[in-house]
Amino acid sequence: MLFILFIIQSINGQVCETADQFYNPLASKCEACPAGTGLISNQCICDSTINGVPVNSVCPAETNLCVSDTGSWQNSACSCSGHAITLPTNICQQCPNNQINVSGKCSCSGSSFASDNYCVNLYVNVFSDDIAQTLGPKAYDGCNLYNDMVSCQQLANLFILKRSTVSTEKDFNYLYNAVLTFQNKKNMPNIIHEASTTVTSVTLIENTPIQMQVNFKEDRASSLNKIPFYVMEYYIDGSVSELKPLQNQFQLCSTSYGDTDLASNFGVSYKNDCDVDFTKYLDSNYKTIFYSVWIKDIDGSFIQVPIKIADYDGNGNGETENEYGYTNTKFLWRFFMVDNLKSPSEIIYAKQVRLISYLSTQEDDKTFLPYFYIIYSEPITITSIETEKYYPVKYGHYYYQAKTSFYTVASALLIVAHVFIIIVWFIRIYVWSKRNPSYTGQNDWCMYLTIKSFYVLLDTWAEVIFYYLAIFTGYLFCFFKFQQTIYILMPDLSDYANNYRPFEILFYMMFACRLISMFNLILRQADVQVFFIDWEKSEVLRPRELAEKLDNNILRMVEQAQSKQSAWRMILIANEFNELQIYRIVSVEWTLLFVGFFLEGLQWIDLGQEQPNLQLDKTIPKNYVLQYFLCTFLYMAIGLAQIIIQKLFDIWFPILVEDFVDLCAISNVSILILDDVLHGYYIHGENPIGYAEGSSEHLANCLHYEALGKGKKRGFIQESSLQHQDDVDLQTFELFLPMRFREAYEKVYNQELKQKTDNAQYQNYNEIRILRQGVPDGLDMALVQTIKDTFSFYLKDVLTQVRTNFAKCVRDKLPVQRFFDYPPADLEEGYFKEQSMPVFFRDPDQSFKSMFFCGHEFFFLITDTMIFNFWMILTNNTYLSLMLTYLISAGIFNFRQWVGERNLADQSKIDSRFLI
Repeated sequence: MLFILFIIQSINGQVCETADQFYNPLASKCEACPAGTGLISNQCICDSTINGVPVNSVCPAETNLCVSDTGSWQNSACSCSGHAITLPTNICQQCPNNQINVSGKCSCSGSSFASDNYCVNLYVNVFSDDIAQTLGPKAYDGCNLYNDMVSCQQLANLFILKRSTVSTEKDFNYLYNAVLTFQNKKNMPNIIHEASTTVTSVTLIENTPIQMQVNFKEDRASSLNKIPFYVMEYYIDGSVSELKPLQNQFQLCSTSYGDTDLASNFGVSYKNDCDVDFTKYLDSNYKTIFYSVWIKDIDGSFIQVPIKIADYDGNGNGETENEYGYTNTKFLWRFFMVDNLKSPSEIIYAKQVRLISYLSTQEDDKTFLPYFYIIYSEPITITSIETEKYYPVKYGHYYYQAKTSFYTVASALLIVAHVFIIIVWFIRIYVWSKRNPSYTGQNDWCMYLTIKSFYVLLDTWAEVIFYYLAIFTGYLFCFFKFQQTIYILMPDLSDYANNYRPFEILFYMMFACRLISMFNLILRQADVQVFFIDWEKSEVLRPRELAEKLDNNILRMVEQAQSKQSAWRMILIANEFNELQIYRIVSVEWTLLFVGFFLEGLQWIDLGQEQPNLQLDKTIPKNYVLQYFLCTFLYMAIGLAQIIIQKLFDIWFPILVEDFVDLCAISNVSILILDDVLHGYYIHGENPIGYAEGSSEHLANCLHYEALGKGKKRGFIQESSLQHQDDVDLQTFELFLPMRFREAYEKVYNQELKQKTDNAQYQNYNEIRILRQGVPDGLDMALVQTIKDTFSFYLKDVLTQVRTNFAKCVRDKLPVQRFFDYPPADLEEGYFKEQSMPVFFRDPDQSFKSMFFCGHEFFFLITDTMIFNFWMILTNNTYLSLMLTYLISAGIFNFRQWVGERNLADQSKIDSRFLI
């Protein structure tokens, strides 16, 4: 059209009102001649007196100036460049924008299309579909030529539709820039944020002034709990709605008033996902609506909210990934939810809509400018919609805090935790080396130390990291859930790899180390050496009146048995010891029952949702970190409550370990337990009356006489002092053994017994299973009893010496020894090697229970907590996690019972068939 006007006006020779101007048809206006030329017959002619050289024409130079070439004009050498044309006035005119000289005219090359003096590549494809062909040319002409507001709104909506196709994205941007920028159309909506050196995408989000302050509790004069979002709707016919509050316009899934109100709360990570039946959008009555979003500030002003479209960078190349940040982002100011304007061919919809808001790092209690992040679907054909019907839709509100401070604190605490781990690990290994000096003669002491160091490191690391995760997640839970003014927000769940993967890796590593440490502990407990000392001296007391009722054969057997001690006392003690191996104060069954009651029965599991309050709502996504602390706290609290209740009622309901010590005294059986080369425990079980075998009447009399103070005290030491008045009742001690004692134990008892057992196994190889039997068939029990009696006599002699010299041999642990479990100082001294008497430490706390589960209550309570959290993270199902935790715990109990029972049978030479 412009070129037609140019030709017409050139022919007509339009005359300018001012005599010193000529009419330029390309610019459609009158202009003055260039410097050094004069106007003659509406043509700019060079002044003949310039430089004294007569000229009659102007060289068509692009500078529009007369140029002298060696004092004369060479008109034949004058020509315009490829981006300029020669006007009838013989003046070179630079073509506008990106047009070029095509056959003496400013035009576009190839398939490009000229739009308002601007070349647009494949412009025809921009308006190729049905709706664009119908509305596009009219809207373009109306906005471009006549600056019509309705046409400009139509054109803006078409531009938003076309951004969904990458192949036409460049053309869309060229068209938009041509209409908006070069012609300065005031009625063309600004639908793209044009980044510049002063207003980048980052400064748009972080420096847009927002006066309101936000909080997590309630609206106040200058602080809001609900950010007031407003929305304006635009229709394809160019009409525009009034500004109205945002409710559920962007949620294709069904919502209630409560959901909408909850979504408006600041800091609540609202989520609404579903599968939508898209057949309703095929109806011609459904109108495609375009939206712009605004925030109403505290002073009543409105601030427009930018829109980030996935795979849109404004250049037609698409983004490399769908990232949720706002750096180097080309924001839009308008978007649509469902595009059915191409019906009946295809539909495009926003399959994911996110409202994203970052907490301000510049001012307290303020937020950066929020923005919407939208991911559009690929075009869906009508056939596919009629077949599939339902398609996934996701909508959510997400609030984030700058990562810098969060990770700085987390990293600093993790470094401190590892420094603490190294210190604790070094102390534990140092103490162990003092308890196991190199002169103990262990095979390859250095290799044993290395292996021990490895297991201690795993145990220490898992223990400290558990407390680190519990404390750090507790810090996040408490400050996030109970804060009123904004202090902390949870890391972005959508960026799971960067924000939550480190937590997950740390947890799995901790859990693996804990499992290794647990099985190492179980195997060490199942490898202790146990020796039963029988103090019984009397004959078997049987009711003589029963003999008259027996025949002669049975009476003869009774008379033969009277000279021997009964084996049932020893079997009874061994059975009780066997049961104690898996005894725990904390009941796994009751703990899991209460955990399930609180988490699911009272719905406390919803406290792990990512909202800064204690409200329970299913529409809020769960946060694994918050859920981890909730489960850890609940499980540990229920377990600790059982321990505390047991301590409070211990006087009336003593634990089984205490009853076991009383049973040893009544049964007249003491126990020596060796858990290390030079370390062990002693339970003194000598009956105060002197013998235990007899009728039930005899046992009742024994207890009666003891209650009356007759006979000896139960304690190992029969003399008390002012400092140790309870010595006469103390039955449990911790031992540190000299090497002579250990060598005697190995030579007189352990090696001899092992040799006889191995010989019996080789003779009965058909009876060998995975592990050797404690009492194999064919074992000479009389010889075994002789070996046991020999060491028993030696041990009783040592105990008598210790009792006689109790002032020297029986000691109290110093506080530092008790805290670090440090051995006596003379364990390293030379004379201790030659001593035959061990050192007895008073142990009223009955530390021998460390050979059982109950001696490591906190260890196994933490382990159970880890197991439960492991299944919760893996399955995200409370009921399944409770069941799997119970099954795993039952498996651990059975494994401990199995290996412990075999070891006890091997050590005591009591057939495992008697251990029930």
